[in-house]
Amino acid sequence: MTRPPFLIAAILASLAVPVFSQELLLDGDWDGGVRVAAGSELPLTLHLRGGASTMDSPDQGAANVQLIVTRQGDDIIVEVPSAKGVFTLRPAADGLSLAGSLAQRGAHLPAHFARRVAGAPVPNRDRPQMPKPPFPYGAKEVQVPSDPGVILSGTLIRPAGAGPRPAVVLIAGSGPQNRDETVSGHKPFLIIADRLARAGIVVLRYDKRGVGESSGDYRGATAADFATDGRAALAWLRRQPGIDPNRIGLIGHSEGAEIAPEIARGNPDVAFLVLLAPPGVRGDQVLLTQKRAIELASGMPADIVDQSMANETDLIAAVKASPDADTVRAKVSTLLVARGVSAERATAIAADAASPAFRELLDRDPVPALKMLDQPVLVIAGARDLQVLPDVNLPPIRAALAGNRHARIVLMPGLNHLLQPATTGTPQEYVAIPTTIDPAVLDLIEHWVTAETKR
Repeated sequence: MTRPPFLIAAILASLAVPVFSQELLLDGDWDGGVRVAAGSELPLTLHLRGGASTMDSPDQGAANVQLIVTRQGDDIIVEVPSAKGVFTLRPAADGLSLAGSLAQRGAHLPAHFARRVAGAPVPNRDRPQMPKPPFPYGAKEVQVPSDPGVILSGTLIRPAGAGPRPAVVLIAGSGPQNRDETVSGHKPFLIIADRLARAGIVVLRYDKRGVGESSGDYRGATAADFATDGRAALAWLRRQPGIDPNRIGLIGHSEGAEIAPEIARGNPDVAFLVLLAPPGVRGDQVLLTQKRAIELASGMPADIVDQSMANETDLIAAVKASPDADTVRAKVSTLLVARGVSAERATAIAADAASPAFRELLDRDPVPALKMLDQPVLVIAGARDLQVLPDVNLPPIRAALAGNRHARIVLMPGLNHLLQPATTGTPQEYVAIPTTIDPAVLDLIEHWVTAETKR
């Protein structure tokens, strides 16, 4: 799934020049996370209580992880002994945010946290949509071969009863996603798989290469590699007994909704597609429009947003104008140091900016693949999506699919990028919403897929 881009948040945090006050009270709850890869964040919550400080990592199922908190000049040092990690964080002058990095196993990852204020969303660990027994289907762990050295580990769930049955492959969004597309304590792909299996449809979902139990290199992978993996999953599924090879579709979310059309265009093996919160413009435009929308919705003053947008535009332009990774690293590092970022942090951020995945993302255009689709397509977008804004992305999608008589585009009011019922639409809100996917979205997916597989 698309998460807020690592470069944007990391650079924004780096440009702060706070003045530390010894009287600043740090005790409280701080929500934020660590940028772990291009476009991906691991959400974390710090509970700073002097000598009784702890940390929660909802995506990893960890709570009350013990911390050691000390001060070092203008910074606070947060040690995580159990993970062999150390945060170096600098408070903003207003005491409402912390920015810095996590040093762990030789890596330095950008980190940011915001003080939870009265009335702010509180992380909610209740997930009422999690599947509950009895299960009218069987689940089997599977291994799917892809590129040399890449074995995708996944789960195949098959409804009880005789086949052959229709089937779908689930394709996750950006970041190191596992087979459940876990984010903020939610498991949307698990819930979609359960719903479709109960409707008689076989579902294959898998950990992305280099993630979870899948082998391969995640950090060096691009969307083209993930499309290769999706094709491998499709081919593997077609060979399984009890599957109707003429009734197999793809369901992708966010970046996965870009990859699915790449797999499907000109491919008669794909019978239908469901695209959830799909981008419709080039990657750099997705990132920049996302950045502005989230910052404004988070209450950042408009003049500060304008300045941060100008900074980000300059940095993205530097990446796009560079002929190779070495030039990206040099240009981005120089720009950041000139703005007051430490050389160490600038080097770490520049290395991520030079990654193949990020450079490919900036120029990726989903429209050509969408134009080539002749299969039935269902597009679902949330009106409160601040990561892939519907006002920006749906018009080119509508135009691209205008010649497809079997395309349907649905804009769901009040839903965010995860297709949850939302108040603000900001990513910080995801964890506080008990609903993983709005029931109306699940109904629409089930009914549409069922109808298409009966044609």
